[in-house]
Amino acid sequence: MGVLKFLVWTTCAVGLGVFLARGNVDGRSPLEHMERTWKRTVNPSTLDKVKGSVGDALEDARGAVSQKSANAAGPRERITAEDRAAINDIITKKK
Repeated sequence: MGVLKFLVWTTCAVGLGVFLARGNVDGRSPLEHMERTWKRTVNPSTLDKVKGSVGDALEDARGAVSQKSANAAGPRERITAEDRAAINDIITKKK
């Protein structure tokens, strides 16, 4: 049953891909329609700005991480001596 489902879904996916690449809607393929719409609505200069801001944010994040890791000391111990003694008592009672 699993093999049959796999074959059906694979066939549907391949059929959709072939239709998008070669189908004919108003004299063009659906893929050509999508490309035209993309070129009309997305301004290339806006896309370049987004790419630049993502790159800057990535560099800032790398710098922040490297600074924190260089300045970071070990984790602080928050357990008091009394708590430590109580835990040790519990451990010895279990043994």
